[in-house]
Order: sequence, then structure tokens, then C-alpha cells
Amino acid sequence: MANHSYIYHYAHGFRFLPLSGLVIVGALCGGFVLALTALLQAAAPLDAPQSFYELLTSDARIGYALQSALFQAALSTIGSVIVAVPLSVVMARRYHWFGMTFLRLMTGLAFVIPTTVAASGLLAVWGRQGVINSILMAISDMTPLPLLELPSFFGLKAVVLAHIFFNAPLMIRIFLPRILSVPENHWRLARMTGMTPRDQFRYIEWPAIKAMIIPMMVLVFLFCFSSFSLVLMLGGGPAVTTLEVEIYAAIRIAYNFHLAVLLTMMQIAVAVIMLLIMLCHPLMRQTMPQAVTSIKPSSIHILSSRSKLLKILDIICVLFLFSLLILPILALFFKGLTGDLFIVLAEPVFWQALQNSLTIALTTACCVSFLAMMLAETRYQLGLINSPTRWQIVARLLLESSVMITLVIPSIVMGTTMFILLRSYADIFAIAPYLVLTANILMGLPVSYRMLSGKWVLARQQDQHLRLAYGMNRRTSLRFLIMPVMGRDIGLIFGMVAAMSMGDLGVIALFSSSDFKTLPWLLYEQAGRYRTDEASATAVLLMGVTIMVFILGSLTGRLLSRAPSMAATHVISHHKAG
Repeated sequence: MANHSYIYHYAHGFRFLPLSGLVIVGALCGGFVLALTALLQAAAPLDAPQSFYELLTSDARIGYALQSALFQAALSTIGSVIVAVPLSVVMARRYHWFGMTFLRLMTGLAFVIPTTVAASGLLAVWGRQGVINSILMAISDMTPLPLLELPSFFGLKAVVLAHIFFNAPLMIRIFLPRILSVPENHWRLARMTGMTPRDQFRYIEWPAIKAMIIPMMVLVFLFCFSSFSLVLMLGGGPAVTTLEVEIYAAIRIAYNFHLAVLLTMMQIAVAVIMLLIMLCHPLMRQTMPQAVTSIKPSSIHILSSRSKLLKILDIICVLFLFSLLILPILALFFKGLTGDLFIVLAEPVFWQALQNSLTIALTTACCVSFLAMMLAETRYQLGLINSPTRWQIVARLLLESSVMITLVIPSIVMGTTMFILLRSYADIFAIAPYLVLTANILMGLPVSYRMLSGKWVLARQQDQHLRLAYGMNRRTSLRFLIMPVMGRDIGLIFGMVAAMSMGDLGVIALFSSSDFKTLPWLLYEQAGRYRTDEASATAVLLMGVTIMVFILGSLTGRLLSRAPSMAATHVISHHKAG
């Protein structure tokens, strides 16, 4: 049957050698090699007598940037774990409480909300003109006792809190399903033996999540170490910085390309080391999460305790999660609506930035979805060969590794390599939209491919008999067999990538100009000029547009999945024939 399948593939366009996918793989590998070569050449300039090591040790700022990035990433990772573990336990224990469904939905906020919007929301709560200071000033006016105002929010505490805002919900989305998937008889046994909540955590809940602690800490550490926009907006100056912020300063402020190259190579080296640790450690390789969907247990009330003290503590934890996730968004929403919303809407620069952002976001989403489908099809075709040759095995390895290359290279690093590679051949700012588009495509491709490839290969394997029975070509097979099954997944990828591109403040920071701006960069400029009301209004509009493009992806997925299914037609025809 397998041989007939190969003949069929060859006759109808599915070649033994999926050249389109291999061309993409070759382009990714070639681009990486070309960028690395350009960096190495720029790292050893002819007009600079310093060696690489001398340049590394001659500037104290480099060592401080690395130390600051490592320190804030470690604090953010530890803080995220400290917040996520007890909140995951409480959300499992109080699964059926009123409002918990909404809180579980809000934990997916980090997948959609732009970092610039989150920074503006935190400032709306904790800033000098935020909600907390406004309440303290109002109380101080009504009472004879003066209350102290909050200190400046900017600095290390703001960066750490922003990272916890994004990464604690991500950990909860991983830990919560593992707690809910504990067999029901474990909870019954715990109730029969009279286990206290502390014993339940020690013997049931902690064993369920401890295997994911280290992998998630490594992943979150990598995210925080590579942070750019949050540190740029909330760092408050050079005291809190990362390598990416220093790269941006070296190119746009100091115009020091040698320093930018050195920092870029350091950033890539640390990212590769962390990724290798995450992939090579046996525990991490076996326990990396495959999905973040939650599980609804049948008898979750077994976890509940009659202790009033525990109930009070759980209420405090729920309120803390509410203040962490929802309060910044609400504060930003009301401040934006009551601020200079109509002033922002009347500015032509807003509409130009909105047009640029939407064009880049939707184009990126279309390109990434198409490329992810091509690579998934390539993976399927390479898997058809029972006795692959040596180069075919190499092709499989290159497919998996080349797609993941961009996962360890942050967007600002990618933009730096483009800047250094092309600055001698073209006007960088004239081609800025295409560079931002290329970087966003490369950033969105790894996750999209991982989300799509497994189910795509499974769907292609299952529809093999129908393809042979109906003699379908590639287009017909895609329409009637693949899209009804994969439509929602493609729509999810489209919406996720579009939302990510809408809120990106990485590459645009290098290539922005008076003629080319996006909404995140416009928001950053307004916040940097202390136009907080306009920044809040822009943040609300950016959040609304981001949610709209994400919903557009969901609707697109539903539309694609409504294609007539040949599998259903096949079953009905056989039923009538019988």
C-alpha cells in the first residue's frame, strides 16, 4: 500500500523531494550563515586595533549590561514561580468558584496583549498618576494624617513586576492542567486518610507539577533575559538594562556598530546555551509541555477544605491574581477612555501608524500561515520514505533545526544583523517596512510550525485512503480533506501571529523614522515625552485592534473549517449504498 501511495504522490504533484519546503529550509540556513558571517566580519574591523577580548574587557558597560540582564531575569523567573505555584493550586482547589472561568480565560492574556500595552497598564496602576497614588492622595485630603506617595515606579521593580504579569499566567496555564489531571482516587484517598491541605500539596499537588518547574524556569528565564520593550519603557534609565537595550543604544544613539556586534554575539551565545540546556536535559526533554489547554475534572470538589483560614487565604490569592492581571487593564481602559482619546484619533500620525501596523500584521500572518503549511507538508512527505538515504535524513534534521534557529534569536538581534548586513548596500530606513515584515515572519514561524506540524502530519496520514479512492489532486485534497480538519488551527496561528506583530516593539525600534511608525512605537514616543493621557488612549486603541485581529483569525479558522468534508461524503455514500 505504501508503494502505491508513493506512485500516487509522484503522479499528482506530491514529489519524493518536497522542493518547496526544502527551499525554505535552505533559505533559513543560508540566511543564518550569512548573518553570522557578517557579524564575525564586523566584530574584527580593520580600523580597530582592539581584539575581541580586549573590546569585551575595555568597556565596563558591557559587563554591567550582562550582569543586569542576568540578575533581573533571575528575579523575574523566581518571582513568576513563587506566584504561579500557589495560584495554580488555588485555581484547582476552587475550580467552581464564581468568576474562576473568567480568571482562567484571563491567564491567556499574555498570548495576545502587547508588551507596550501591559507596561502602560502597570503605569496606570502604580505610576505617579496611577490609581494607587490617586487613592492615597484622596485619603490624605480627607484625613488629618498625611499619607506618603508611592515612590517612582520605574526601575528594577517595574521590570520584574511586568515580567511576572506575562510569565506567571503562562506557568499557570501549564501547571493547572497537571493538577486537574491527578486521578480522582488520589483525592478520595487523601480525604479518607484525613490529609491536611499541607499534606495534599506535599504528596499530591507538588508531585504533579514539580517535573515542569525547571523546564518552565529555563523558558521564562530566556524570555526575561531577552526582554526589550518592557525594559526600554519601565527600566527608568541605564541602571536597569539588558543586552538588547544596549544593542539598541549602540546603533541608534552611539552609532557604535562594533559594540553592537559584540553584544549581539553575546546575546546569541547565552540564548543558545539556555536552549541547549532546555533541549538536552533528559528531564526537560521528556516533560516539555505539548499543550496549554485545561482539563475540567468531574469531582474537583474533593480538593475543597472546610478550613475557614484556608478559604480566607484562597480568597486573598484570587484577589491578588485579579489585581495582577485585570486591574492594570481596567485602569488603562478607564484612563484611556477618559483621557485624550479623541485627540489621538484626530491626529493623522495615528492613522498612518495604524495602517502600517495592520499591513505588517496581516501580511505577516498570511505569510507565516502559508510557510507553516508548506513546512508541515514537507515534514509529512519526508516521513513517507521507509528507507531514507543519508541526505534525506539530513534533510529531516535540517527541517527541524532550521525552523528553530530563529527561536533563540530575539527580534532586536535579528534587526541588528539586518542593519549591519544591508547598511552598505541600501538605504535602511527606506526599506524599513520590508525588514520589519521579514523579522516578524521569522519570529512567528517556529511556534506556528510546532503548533501545526503534528496535527497536519496525522491528518495527511489518515486521509491517504480517501485520496486514492477519489483520485484527488493537491488542490482538491487540500480543500476537502485538510481544511475541514486543520482550519481552526490555521486560524489560531493567523490570529496569534497577527496579534504578535501588532504589538512588536523590537525591530521597529531600529528602523523607525518620521516617515515610518507603528502603533507600538507611537505609544513608546508618547510615553517617553510624558504625554501619559495620549499614551493611555493609544494603548487602549492598540489593545482593541490587537484583539480584533486575533478574533479575525478565529473567524477565518471557522470559515476554513466549514469547507465541505469529503470524508463525511464518503461515509454517507457508503451508508446509502448499504
